[in-house]
Amino acid sequence: MGVGVIKLLSNYNISIDSIIDCGMELCICNEDEIENIRKKLERELLKNLSNPNLSTLIIASIKLEEEGKKGNLPFNYDEDPNYIYADEVIGMAIANEIAGTKAMFNFRWYDRKKPGIIGTLDKNGYVFLDDAIAGLIAGCMSKIFEC
Repeated sequence: MGVGVIKLLSNYNISIDSIIDCGMELCICNEDEIENIRKKLERELLKNLSNPNLSTLIIASIKLEEEGKKGNLPFNYDEDPNYIYADEVIGMAIANEIAGTKAMFNFRWYDRKKPGIIGTLDKNGYVFLDDAIAGLIAGCMSKIFEC
């Protein structure tokens, strides 16, 4: 099941490696821990991308992007107006699905800083996918650092 979502994301130049790189960009750790954390993050990503609830939220983000590009949303998609927060709700739902409330704080960190692929998606005008990927990374990073 996760393979289908990975393939859909690849249509937007989003790969597992780009997600891992993005996650690691804001990771605060010792140099000798980096490779181990990268491996844990990859396992956590692949596990969660096979979660049907999480996959459905990512697919919903992709479909919303498609409808926005066609002009079929009830707001001016090209302007990404501040009063629209459904994109953040999707990102927070993804983060929460993976690691609960603690992931919400991490979501805000990734959403605000926009490292790597998140920033690229944002700069390319993707209103929903940047938040969905931020939620995915935030949830997975929160999960691997659980005590």
